[in-house]
Amino acid sequence: MLKSLLTTFLLACSIAHFTYAQNKEIAAVEKAVAQLREAMLSGDATSLTAIASPHLTYGHSNGTIEDRAAFVEVLASGKNNFTKIELSDQTVEVLGKIALVRHNLVGNTHNKGADPATVNLGVLMVWQKEGKDWKLLARQAFKR
Repeated sequence: MLKSLLTTFLLACSIAHFTYAQNKEIAAVEKAVAQLREAMLSGDATSLTAIASPHLTYGHSNGTIEDRAAFVEVLASGKNNFTKIELSDQTVEVLGKIALVRHNLVGNTHNKGADPATVNLGVLMVWQKEGKDWKLLARQAFKR
């Protein structure tokens, strides 16, 4: 009886520890997503470079694919310029050192040489943990 209680107690502690660790990682990924949103709004090249993996593949809803250098350049130069980004219906799933994030993005843009526009996108992002930090590895958007 005592052995059974001890086993149950240890199992409960293990589950609680795993849940705490999982929730901590989810919060860290959510923080990284918020930092990405702010960097995209500001167009700050240093912040954009810091949040993106060197191996980034960034897919736009129109089919354009960018690597990290192009992703940073178009936002930092104002070629692509977000004036508002609102995220909703976000889900985060952490699988070891990989996280899958889905959300809806509604925003406003005022790109160089273009009239202001509204965007309404679904987004799937893949984040990879590098050391203590979560880095954007891949992103694909689609029109909603």
